[in-house]
Amino acid sequence: MKTIPNPKVENSKPMADPYYPAAVDRVKVAVRKLQEKRIIDAQGRRVRQDLPADMREGEDRDFGG
Repeated sequence: MKTIPNPKVENSKPMADPYYPAAVDRVKVAVRKLQEKRIIDAQGRRVRQDLPADMREGEDRDFGG
């Protein structure tokens, strides 16, 4: 099968992603909720590093399986 050359468009710029602004807004809302719940700080780092009591080492853990 013969290939057909694809003509190049001079000085073409990529189009802006129409979904990007909405995605940025959703991420900002999610970050704000995590900060309100004091799960992350202003730099995005987790505030709490401990595990729940039933997940700590040496506990009798049951995963329901």
